[in-house]
Amino acid sequence: MALFQTFVLKKYLAQQDTNAVDKAYRKYTKFFLYLEIQQNMHKSNEEQIQATFLTELFVNVLDYTINPKPK
Repeated sequence: MALFQTFVLKKYLAQQDTNAVDKAYRKYTKFFLYLEIQQNMHKSNEEQIQATFLTELFVNVLDYTINPKPK
């Protein structure tokens, strides 16, 4: 059984900005698919990479804001 019904999934996928998705995916692959970074992640424990991982993924790839400034 699927997590979402097909028509609901198609509806929301059609609403996505493909340029923004492509841009985010390019940023993601540039960092997370870089071999040297992958090797460093495998050698590190979770506590060592947690902050960097979250910052790279949410701030640099998905353009979230951490501790937003007023105005």
